[in-house]
Amino acid sequence: MAFIDPASSAGRLKVLVLDDDGLVRRVLEDLLSAEHEFRAVGSLAEFNTVVVGFNPDVLLLDLVLPDGDGMEICRELRRNSQFEKLFILMLTASDRKEHIEQGYAAGANDYIRKPFVPFEVKSKILNCKKIIAYQNKLYSAFNYQLEFSKRLYRLNRLIQANVNVSDIGELALEFDSFNEIVDVASIEMVLLREGEPVTLIEKSFDRDRGFLSYARIRSGIKLFDEKNTSITSIKIRSGGKDLYCCIAPITSNRAVSGYLVLQRDTPFDQEERNMIALCTDFMDIMIERLMAQKELGRQYEIYRSEIAKVRAIQVSFLPDFSAIEGFDISSIFLPAVDISGDFFDGFFLDDDVYQFVLCDVSGHGVASSYIGNEIRSLFRTFSLRRFSPSFIIGAVNGILSRDISDLYYFGTVIVCQLNIKTGEVLFSSGGHPPAIFCRCGESSCALLNKTGPLVGFFEKGDFSDTEFVMKSGDALLLYTDGIPETFSSDGRELFGEERLVGVFLENVAVSSQEITRAIVNSVNEFSGYAVQEDDITMICIKRL
Repeated sequence: MAFIDPASSAGRLKVLVLDDDGLVRRVLEDLLSAEHEFRAVGSLAEFNTVVVGFNPDVLLLDLVLPDGDGMEICRELRRNSQFEKLFILMLTASDRKEHIEQGYAAGANDYIRKPFVPFEVKSKILNCKKIIAYQNKLYSAFNYQLEFSKRLYRLNRLIQANVNVSDIGELALEFDSFNEIVDVASIEMVLLREGEPVTLIEKSFDRDRGFLSYARIRSGIKLFDEKNTSITSIKIRSGGKDLYCCIAPITSNRAVSGYLVLQRDTPFDQEERNMIALCTDFMDIMIERLMAQKELGRQYEIYRSEIAKVRAIQVSFLPDFSAIEGFDISSIFLPAVDISGDFFDGFFLDDDVYQFVLCDVSGHGVASSYIGNEIRSLFRTFSLRRFSPSFIIGAVNGILSRDISDLYYFGTVIVCQLNIKTGEVLFSSGGHPPAIFCRCGESSCALLNKTGPLVGFFEKGDFSDTEFVMKSGDALLLYTDGIPETFSSDGRELFGEERLVGVFLENVAVSSQEITRAIVNSVNEFSGYAVQEDDITMICIKRL
């Protein structure tokens, strides 16, 4: 069945008549041929040779034929998909109700009684034409919506595929197949950088047609107002033909930052303009995001530079133990992030006594580092030869508990005063993991447990001292909780103090540097070389 354009006055129905009465055929021809494309046949055999090629819209079918049955013809036509929309009007002289019902059951749409009234025939044919036109209109609308949905789907795919794109040039290349989203013959994407246009993509989908560049359009038409963010459509005479241009601004921070210029030979309808607007909205969002990312990247580089300086300062504060005669001392300082809350310090209180300070501030990062620096300064302030380690820790704790209690920061600390001539050690610990002390030649170690509470947590804390003497070959290990609290690769087990003591004992006969390296290697193997979760700091002291 042919499709009739309801808006066209030239739309003509194809009307086929199958009736063995020559007079009936002639009368119907006189009535209908002027307005419609008309054919008439008088037998089933003739009908079969005509019907497929003519492909009628309306069939006037006589129910009684010399070589066929109208009812059966009707059924056969309905079984053929080519004629599923064919309008079949029965021609019958019968007024019996059952004949009419049988005709409808066979697939007829309506009937005309013989002898017929010309007005009735014309009216029913006109009704058929209106119904066919309406069906065609619905069909066209459905196809349009289907095509629109496909294009919208392609646009959605383009957006999803590029939502994480990191470069505007890379995004522009995705518009290389933009004609699959909107039917265009050419596309040009231009960004304004410091007021100057930079073309990101320029492509013609019709090589036989000439199109105007953005620069040429801009030079000839005053439409590119950087304050106007609305889509503009214009018609330009080019090459003797009309060229339709759709100019869609690309904005950033409410200002025009570029244009999407689309061209073809037919005007752009509102649905297409809406689709183009969706594209430019996506571009707007992406450009703003990429600009924000660029600025964040710049700020991050500044931050990294500053952090690197802080780390360099933090490392510069670390003491040099090489000046301590008669002892082999090494240290490890491995922050979990760029800067650490852990710190250790060391300095002579007089010619014979050297003081070690090892501290672990809660958390890690910038804030912990700042608190750590304050604690370092306080220990240096109170570290005088006449003060014992427990007194020094108590004095620092009194100040910290007042200064940082509202910040919910605290620390653990070991202060160890070593007489480098006699080997005498005065040791005090504020809530810190136990130090490990190993006598030369012995197969076990002593754990030097905490002698007081956390630092900065309680204003009044009781701290005490432990005394012992280091002899030749003895070794003392001070460390922060980043070592025993390292998780195994499966996350089910901690490294723990027992495993740490074991590694220390296995390597106690070698140099202090080899001991600390062995411990770090064991921790890394235990964790499966996972990302370090906490700061790791150690001091290993061996008497020669």
